[in-house]
Amino acid sequence: MPEITVTLFGGLRDIVAAPQLTLDVPEGTTVGQLKAMLLERYPALAPAFHNVVTSIGNETADDDTVIPPGAHVALFHPIAGGSEAPPTITLLTEETLDLNDLIAQITRPTTGAVVFFSGVVRGITQGKTTAYLEYEAYREMAEAKLRQVADEIRQRWPKVEGIVVVQRIGKLEPGTPTVLVACAAPHRDDGAFEAARYGIDRLKEIVPVWKKEVGPQGQTWVHGHYHPTSKDETPSR
Repeated sequence: MPEITVTLFGGLRDIVAAPQLTLDVPEGTTVGQLKAMLLERYPALAPAFHNVVTSIGNETADDDTVIPPGAHVALFHPIAGGSEAPPTITLLTEETLDLNDLIAQITRPTTGAVVFFSGVVRGITQGKTTAYLEYEAYREMAEAKLRQVADEIRQRWPKVEGIVVVQRIGKLEPGTPTVLVACAAPHRDDGAFEAARYGIDRLKEIVPVWKKEVGPQGQTWVHGHYHPTSKDETPSR
């Protein structure tokens, strides 16, 4: 099958956690069919795909445009005017977390402090050895709740500029980062510490992600203790 290159910009790149993809697609594939393929592979793109612009080479392409073999396809949102929106990254992913890259994406010229929490897989817990963890999520709800955590941080700490709330899923070995919450602000006293702590605590309360501990002693699913209610729904704006 012909090979094409797909470059994603802005929030689309954040969701896919990669700036560029190389894909084998059937000859005669249209832009609309390519979008469907990407949505099947990356369901988290769905909320961001309603207003996406596509180009082939340097020309804008419609959904019924056939993609030539070897083409360079780009996907991006309409160019924004006026003031730049505060950067927010929420992501549920099986990909390795690049902590430095994620923090760089929320750092602005006015940023003077970045506070982040990164959880890692423990190799030994209360004397028990862990070979690896398996994280599972109710994806659609988890993605919505990650966004809710970021929204709640913005409501409570308006001086926080950039926010990252990322959860990994899949098989993770000891020492591997599993979660990242980062908050950027102009100064260290602008709520960044409190916001990051709130973010990880809130993620553990409302984001539907579970882990299975696997080791020499067997397998055990680990469940939380907080029981979300209707009061934990997305805050009104």
